[in-house]
Amino acid sequence: MTAGERALLSQMDDYTLDGKFHEATEAFCRLAAGGQDVRRLVTHIMSTAAPYLHVPAHEKLLPNGEFRNVNYDHTSLGIRAGMRLAPYLPLAEQHLPLVQGIYYVPQGLDVWAQLECGFPGHYAREQEKCAEDQIGHQLQCHFEDREPLVDGSVEDRFQRMFHALTRGDKDTSYRLFLGLAPQPEHRARLQDTLLFAAIIDQQEYNSFRKVRHIGHKAIRTRSMFDLAEWLGWENAHPFFYTTVPDICNAPIFHSLYDHASWLLGTAFKGAQYDLIHRNATPLSEDEQDRFIGLVLSGDSTVVATEITALLERGRAVQSIADTLMIAHATHAVARLRTPASWTVPTHAFDYCNAVNHWLRNFKNPHQTKAVYLAAWFVTDTIHEVDSYPDDPAIARPDPASRRQWADGRSLPQALAALEPAIAAQNPNDALALVQSYLERTGERATLIGVLAHCAGKFQGDAHIFRNARSIIEEYTHNTSSERRKNVLFESWTHFLSFYRKRTLAPDCYELYQRYFMS
Repeated sequence: MTAGERALLSQMDDYTLDGKFHEATEAFCRLAAGGQDVRRLVTHIMSTAAPYLHVPAHEKLLPNGEFRNVNYDHTSLGIRAGMRLAPYLPLAEQHLPLVQGIYYVPQGLDVWAQLECGFPGHYAREQEKCAEDQIGHQLQCHFEDREPLVDGSVEDRFQRMFHALTRGDKDTSYRLFLGLAPQPEHRARLQDTLLFAAIIDQQEYNSFRKVRHIGHKAIRTRSMFDLAEWLGWENAHPFFYTTVPDICNAPIFHSLYDHASWLLGTAFKGAQYDLIHRNATPLSEDEQDRFIGLVLSGDSTVVATEITALLERGRAVQSIADTLMIAHATHAVARLRTPASWTVPTHAFDYCNAVNHWLRNFKNPHQTKAVYLAAWFVTDTIHEVDSYPDDPAIARPDPASRRQWADGRSLPQALAALEPAIAAQNPNDALALVQSYLERTGERATLIGVLAHCAGKFQGDAHIFRNARSIIEEYTHNTSSERRKNVLFESWTHFLSFYRKRTLAPDCYELYQRYFMS
């Protein structure tokens, strides 16, 4: 690295710590376009940001005696999703979603301070509506980094770490994690243990709450491990530092996990721990139809009872979980009537994707319980969204009204028309085009590429890339039929063309074009 590049790297740090996201991203682009390895640049900028990505808790007691929600860090989510979307994009655009993730990093620092107008980020500007000239620039570190804890046997340390995670002891759990992470032979078990701890910390009712858990601990834990694989575990410390202690942050909810344990224990009387291996029969088409219908009813208790009945009939845990994803996507396409109603459903979908990742890649005797937690989250979300009143200022999406127009286009023309429809935030045209395309061809790779490109053009919102990656993964691994899985693409298109974005400005995309596509 030349002296000029080192100076630019230092400048990128200064911009990041002052919340100057456009300038920091431009420095990142200049360094990456000049030949610097993007993995090293990501590690560097996140090492700079990591001390300021913590919060004391995810609930803040207000002077009036009530609580308010304090958001979870989203920086790692955008970077992980950007990295994962790269293979689906043309060579010239492969860094686009990653650069969009970098664009978010300076905006996400010190959320706790932002809620008090103490630092310039999107929470201060958009959520708190702080006047620009009244925003402070003083960052706070709410959790200092720690040294590894290595005393005791490996088995003892894993047990202590899991207990610390579930008790909310961030110091002990983080130090034990740091002591185990350097040994490759422990990494699969570390992933299983932390995913288990994060997934079971799930709120019974997110609906109509000011403090919402919304699955973020599981989503971020999944992201952390994906980034460790991409960067190399030896280079992933800033992501460990920001994520592992946060699993312990209040509030912590285990009552829903306890309820799932009670349901399974009552039905199977000790035989529940090997259901994940013993049950091997997929749901029939009729069983899938019935289960999807029950999920769409939004009654969490009824759906939990049905899951138990399916398990008692020997139905595969993964098949139940996969059908739940199809039901969730079906609801999103059919019943999300206003742009604002999209926020919580994407969290539920991404949480279920984290659960499915755990089911598909690890072996844990408690995994069956996670299906109940995922189903509860989805049905609770459906119950909330269906109760929203219509916004008279916003017309309901009606893709059927544009279907004849879409059918009149050739397949290449349909894909060409999809990008401007999404850019115009026109769900009628976008959904009609995708539905028509899906029915006329079995080709999916080109469609995925177009939708990934469209997702990569939106800036300042890690949810957009995260949801894109979850959809692709569910389409790839979901055991449902191709006919059923088509709704995943419809859901993705509906989200891209109807979800209320933080901004439709193309600043980051134009910046990327200047450095990587000119």
